[in-house]
Amino acid sequence: MPKISGKCLCGNITFNADTDIKMMANCHCDDCRQATGAAFGTLLFVAEDAVEINGSPKAFKHTADSGAAMQKLFCPDCGSQMFGKNSNRESILSVRAGVVAEKDLVQPGANVYLSSKIPSTPVDPNVKGYDKMPG
Repeated sequence: MPKISGKCLCGNITFNADTDIKMMANCHCDDCRQATGAAFGTLLFVAEDAVEINGSPKAFKHTADSGAAMQKLFCPDCGSQMFGKNSNRESILSVRAGVVAEKDLVQPGANVYLSSKIPSTPVDPNVKGYDKMPG
């Protein structure tokens, strides 16, 4: 199992996990783009109970276009978005790739919500692509 660790920009929230990465994807949905301010968000999905979070992230709750209840967890001091929860994926925590210290682990296996991507965003043709979220 890989060790995953990281911190927010100001360092007030840190995390550690020894867990398998269940899935990793670049998400081009409107929510990920708006929340990150980037062309897409890259997410690592891991078992929530394997992640030890030090500090107190603040949560923003909203409903996804799928109808799922979503939470975006971020540092209340520097604003770094760090984690996410989705009611359709109980016991799974998404970790934003930008806060992961082990950069070599970040190798997305899919691009999702390509139907919402910014037209000029380059997409690796060797990575699977889906118009929405598969399965």
